[in-house]
Amino acid sequence: MTKRPNERNERIKRRFLEFRKYAKRLSEKTIDRELAALERFDIWNGRKDFTRFHIEWAMGFRTHLEQAKTKAGKPLGKSTTRAVMATLREFTLWLSQQDGFRSRIKPGDAEYFNLSRRDEAEARATPTRPAPSINQAKRVLALMPESSPQALRDKAVFALLCLTGIRVGALISLRVKHIDLAEKSVAQNPREVATKFGKPIDTFFVKGFEEAEAVLT
Repeated sequence: MTKRPNERNERIKRRFLEFRKYAKRLSEKTIDRELAALERFDIWNGRKDFTRFHIEWAMGFRTHLEQAKTKAGKPLGKSTTRAVMATLREFTLWLSQQDGFRSRIKPGDAEYFNLSRRDEAEARATPTRPAPSINQAKRVLALMPESSPQALRDKAVFALLCLTGIRVGALISLRVKHIDLAEKSVAQNPREVATKFGKPIDTFFVKGFEEAEAVLT
C-alpha cells in the first residue's frame, strides 16, 4: 500500500517544478510529465525524505525501471525510461544547489540517473514509421467528397496537410490569412497558431502535387 505523501518532499517537488516552469520555461505538458516522474520515484522509494538522498537510490531506481512493466504487461519503453531518468537527473542536480542539501548531495550524484550506453542509444533511435506514398495521397484526395461546404473544408485541410506536412496541432489552428497561395507558403504565427515550442515557422508547399494546390485554392 502506498504511503501517504511526505510533506517535506511535496514542498521540495513543488519548488523544483516552479523552477522548471518559470526559470527553464517548460510547458505545462512537460511539467506534468516531470511531476509524474518524480511521483513514480517517490512512491518506489517509500516516500523517504529527500534530505537522506544516497546514490544507491539512483542505482536501485534504474534497476526498477529496467524491470518495470506497462499496464499491458510489456517492458517499459526505453524512451519512457530515458525521460523519467532525465527528470530525476535534473532534480538531483537542482537539489545539490539548494540550502540544506549541498552537504549531502553533490552535482556528480545526478550522473547515477543515466541509462547504460546501450539503452541510451536505443532510446534515442527513431523508429521508421510507415507513411503513405504520393500516389496514395492523390488517390485519397480524389475520392474525398465535395458535396457540402464542410466536405470542401475537410478536403482543403487534407490538401494542405499533403502540401506541407504541417503538425496536426498547427494545422487545425490555422486561419485562412496564414496561407499565401501566390507564394505557396504558410506563415505559422505562434501568437495564433499552435506551433511546436511556440516558434514562428514559415512552411512552403511541396512541388509536384498540383491536385492538392487546386483543391486548396
